[in-house]
Amino acid sequence: MQNIESEWSKVFQYREYAHRLYREVWDIPLIKKRSELIRRYLKNSITVLDVGAGKRGMEQEIRKMGIDLVYKSMDIDRGNRHDYYDLSEVSDSFHVILLFEVIEHLSLQDGIGLLKRLYELTKENGIIIASTPNIFNPSRFMRDATHKTFYAYDELCGIMNLAGYNITAVYRSYNDAFHRYILKVYLMGFMFRFFGIDYANSIFVVGQR
Repeated sequence: MQNIESEWSKVFQYREYAHRLYREVWDIPLIKKRSELIRRYLKNSITVLDVGAGKRGMEQEIRKMGIDLVYKSMDIDRGNRHDYYDLSEVSDSFHVILLFEVIEHLSLQDGIGLLKRLYELTKENGIIIASTPNIFNPSRFMRDATHKTFYAYDELCGIMNLAGYNITAVYRSYNDAFHRYILKVYLMGFMFRFFGIDYANSIFVVGQR
């Protein structure tokens, strides 16, 4: 792998594409839950690799939606059952790779290495859906001591571009009780913009091989 200094100069170039699409984080489309993306991008009969799958909760979520696909999980935690415990064990390729709230737990160098490996495991025209805590909502990143690297939405797009993916969509997610949702999204949105913070919890980026 190239050293991070030479690669970071390319990230600066790639992230300008995200800026052309979304000048500010508040310009990114808002979704309530990741399930909206699952319904949009996951179809019957495809193959899915869930990286950092934890207790395989995503598999249950997918099954409840009635989507009939081949689901495989990868996680370094051997306390739970997974198909793979290291990416070096994976020899198949997949239509969709899920990388939810994982990359921020790695160093920048390791995060780029992970995305490059996942690109190799993505089928031609396949996609990756990656998410990370929204750093414009400071408590989302700082409340977890295992977080190592924070990514603004444009930087996540940049390192995904660096790995080979073409960015096709970016989303931010926020869900809450109805009254708080209306208050933050519709009534107090101008105040969040004024203070440079966001109520959205996570950023989701979709990249295609």
